[in-house]
Amino acid sequence: MAISGWVNGPTDLRDETPIFTAMTTAAGPVPPSPMTVRLGRDAGFCCQGPQTGYADWRHPERPDPDIVVAIEGRLSNREVLLNRLGQRRTHASDADLVLHAYRRWGQFLVEQIDGVYAIAIWDHLRRQLLLVRDPLGVKTWFYYPLRDGSMAFATKSRGLLAHPNVEPAITSDGLNELLVLGPARTPGHAVVNGMHEVLPGHITQTVPGRIRTHRYWQWQAEAPESSINEVEAAAVVRRTLAEATAALRTDPVGAVLLSGGVASASAAALATPHPSAEQRPTAYTMALAGPWGLPPGAGTDVTAAGRVAQHLALDHRLIKADKSDLLDLATATRRILDLPGEPARDAAVFGLLSAATVTGSSVVTGVGADAVFGWVPSLKTAVTDVPWLGYDAGPVALLSAEARMHMLPTAYTKQRFEDAISAIPAAKGVSEAQRAWHRDAYLNLSHRLPAQVRRWDELATAIGMSVHNPLADWLLTQHTLRFPDPIRHLRGMRLGLLRHAISDLLPAGLTWLPGRVFPTATGLPGWRTVQRERMLGLLSDSSQPLQPLLDPAQIRPLLTRAPEHAYGGRSVIAHLIEVNAWLARHQIRVI
Repeated sequence: MAISGWVNGPTDLRDETPIFTAMTTAAGPVPPSPMTVRLGRDAGFCCQGPQTGYADWRHPERPDPDIVVAIEGRLSNREVLLNRLGQRRTHASDADLVLHAYRRWGQFLVEQIDGVYAIAIWDHLRRQLLLVRDPLGVKTWFYYPLRDGSMAFATKSRGLLAHPNVEPAITSDGLNELLVLGPARTPGHAVVNGMHEVLPGHITQTVPGRIRTHRYWQWQAEAPESSINEVEAAAVVRRTLAEATAALRTDPVGAVLLSGGVASASAAALATPHPSAEQRPTAYTMALAGPWGLPPGAGTDVTAAGRVAQHLALDHRLIKADKSDLLDLATATRRILDLPGEPARDAAVFGLLSAATVTGSSVVTGVGADAVFGWVPSLKTAVTDVPWLGYDAGPVALLSAEARMHMLPTAYTKQRFEDAISAIPAAKGVSEAQRAWHRDAYLNLSHRLPAQVRRWDELATAIGMSVHNPLADWLLTQHTLRFPDPIRHLRGMRLGLLRHAISDLLPAGLTWLPGRVFPTATGLPGWRTVQRERMLGLLSDSSQPLQPLLDPAQIRPLLTRAPEHAYGGRSVIAHLIEVNAWLARHQIRVI
């Protein structure tokens, strides 16, 4: 699903229907769904997908609407908003509610709404465009100031690339974002030259000749409250999660995803009604299929997932996938995702989501728990400890000397890291160790968490699913940032505080089991063979856009030795292949 728009065009935008439909088709879901096209003289909008909405308000004597609202996503506080607006139309769409909220509060409506959303508001009388993005950055907003003074915008960057006046080019900065920092790129960096991204929790305001952006929400990096104990902290977590899942208990989802870990089990327990309730959701678990043994602790704990499902009275279904299944799924995710992703992981996620469509259009996951509860993996880089990177310095080492000279990847990564640190609100009265942990926790929330929830959302909405991640809750993050490290890591375990807070909801003995890694295609030997063949093909084809930037002398030995950092959970080889495919698909040239 997607929204595309264009305001203050040099010509009558009512004559530009082909451009709007091209932008939205390029950015839209797979398969496509009906479009809503609304074009005026100075502003045009095109929406596609079940989770998009359009509303306008106009004076009876004027042909064009005075105010236009388009939204992708959903509001989670509809009842509260209806009461504040004095509305009794409970059937009103989210777009209608945002329209009424803007008429009452103007841009301060952001203080009244909650949810995951990308909102566009066109105020014709002020000739003002507002682009609003949700606090966690689940939805995306991209915009491109055109040379004629007009503004094109879309919820997907590929939608903007379909505009005839947008140049598909990428500079060294964009290459660094894709190759070195991706897929968790710098927030606000749109990769394509001249394109911009609205930051999470920000509003971008456009009027003729001026673009301004201001923040309306951010995490508060306050000093940990040393006086709080584990009982009090657990009570806060439990209460916050109960509030975050209240709507899911009154209007049950069709499916929950279980990996056997405590995060997915907690989300399932909190989101499902009492075991005696009817219309129980179905639980889905992914397992890799094949005649081989995985190393201890790798992949899904099927037995634990089954025990959780039985305890919650859920219909448990095991989804098995082999190499061929995941290769096909990876091909599908490549068409869906806006920017290069992690094919080994994305394929498994998409397989689970696709299976869940059988039982409904909404699903609950435990995504985001690691970032919210402060677990930082021991991932190192050659530059510094950048907590949102998914692998070591492998991509830099695989670039040619000329490419490294052009991109300066080490300096770029260092600069982005320093920029990210400088944006962290100061935490006073903390030790050096506490400050370091607080820094990494904040960077995980601002960089890794948005990338993670965004990928799940993109994959889900492409097949008409709505994904709920109750553990990735902005209010919960405000609390966990205040808890001291020993409280978060209760008993010295990852997600210790979460385990303690929901221990009474899960089967005895499962709450404190060690966590398991989400299954990915890298656990299948055949997957590695395919990636090796694709990389060899890329190296031998001079027409491939990424080929001139790579160093075959460094890559070919990797393909022979198959070291862990080349084929690990976040495969450097697979990532390079995805970046190359993205550049080729959109015919983007390097400048």
